[in-house]
Parts: sequence; C-alpha cells; structure tokens
Amino acid sequence: MLARTAVRSGQNLWVIRPDDLRDWAQSNNLALPQAVAAALQAGIFPENLERNFPAFTSQDQLRLWHSSALVAGLGGLGGTLAELLARVGVGRLLLADGDIFVTSNLNRQWLANQATLGQNKAQVAAQHLQGINPALDLEAIPAYLTPENLTRYLSQVQVAVDGLDNLRARRDLFEAAQRTGVPLVHGAVVAHFGQVTTILPEDPESFTSIYADKAREVERGREILAPVASLIASLQVQEAIRLLLGRPPAYHGRLAYYDGDTGTLELLSLK
Repeated sequence: MLARTAVRSGQNLWVIRPDDLRDWAQSNNLALPQAVAAALQAGIFPENLERNFPAFTSQDQLRLWHSSALVAGLGGLGGTLAELLARVGVGRLLLADGDIFVTSNLNRQWLANQATLGQNKAQVAAQHLQGINPALDLEAIPAYLTPENLTRYLSQVQVAVDGLDNLRARRDLFEAAQRTGVPLVHGAVVAHFGQVTTILPEDPESFTSIYADKAREVERGREILAPVASLIASLQVQEAIRLLLGRPPAYHGRLAYYDGDTGTLELLSLK
C-alpha cells in the first residue's frame, strides 16, 4: 500500500492518496470501503480524513468507519447532520426523508439549491455525500419514518440523530429507539433558539421531561435560521461521535439550550 508520511500537531502519521487507495483495492480484489478499513487498521489515514488526526487516532477513525447512524429528516438540521457525519468518516448512513426541496428551504438547508428544488431530500443527500466520499455506505430512504418502518431501520444502526420537524414524528422516533435499544440524539430549532439532549435506552421518561406527555402538535411553519440550525446540528454530531466512540455523552440527562439573542448556551438538568 503506497503511503506517505505527514506531520500533524508535531506527530507523524501515514497517509494514502485516493487514487493509490483505489488502485490498491482493485489489485487486492477489495471493495473501496474494505480498503479504507484495511488502511486504518494498518495505521494509515485516507487523505480525505487525515485532518481528523490527532483528534482521532487511526483506531478511533476505524471505529467510526465501522459505525452506522440513522439521520431522521434531511432539512435544516438533518442536512447538516448528514454532511458532518459523512465528512468525519462515519462509514454507514441511513438517510430518511419523504419530503422534497422547495424554495422556502433555501434560507437554511445546505442541500437545497436551484438544481435540487422538487427533488427528494434523502436521494439528494445520498448523491451529495457520495460525491464527498465514494467509499461511504449510504442508503437513501425517500419516505417518512413511521412506527411501521422505524424498527427495521433502527435495528441496522448504532445511533439515531433527530433532524425532524414535528412532535408526532419525534415521539415515534423516540418510542422506536427505546424499543430497539438505540441511543437518540435529539435536536430542535426555532428562530434564535435551539436545544440538544441525548436519550439512552434506559431513559423511558426523557422525552416527556422535554415535551408534554400527549404533545403531538405540528412544528412546521416556524421561523428557522441557518446559523442556529447549523450550530445545533454540530452539537448533535459531536454527541453522536462521543457515543459511537464509546465515550461518555455530554448531554445525557441534560438539555443544552442555546439562546442566539444573548449568545449563551446553558445546560439544564432533566432529572
């Protein structure tokens, strides 16, 4: 395997170019995702992931590459969630959204542009992320998540991240995550405000500590600003990474509440 040395933060690491990795994969009859895993196992970073070092060791990066996540919703939150998870090197992503891009999405949804208007969000997301990293294992789910299909999708992943826009869908996701034993990183945004919390399988009351027990109101039609959606999604992905790497979650039992008017982030206990 042809690799070069590089120096990051005073530490040496081995790096392999995309073309060299692809050629090595072909010569060894390996699929590209297998070649990425083999390189990381040998302590060699694919060039597109080298700037993750030394924040991630090669074994951290390998663990992320073998990890999987469900991104529920591909709008203002979900599009950013999917982008960041892909760029950091989470190897398998299930991308679910039954909606299409419309003009009002252009103020905040990074995957919305003039060319994608009218197209399904999940399919656009998968195509976009494949262009970032062709080795990713991506599954576009161009349908809304329901109690009937959630269990099937959640059983394939290690973490779910909430990019949804209404309480009914959020509650369905929470209940299915509890049934399947999958950690859920919740995020929500309105205007200048946003929130994040992590709900583990052993937390059956966490959802109702944030939302009224019977709350099922639709959240659509609210004002949502791009900077706040991007910030909340970034916090969610950082939390998902901690979970996937087996590190303690920062927001378990706590609600991270962001007030964009004052620029403050508070951690509120949910216990």
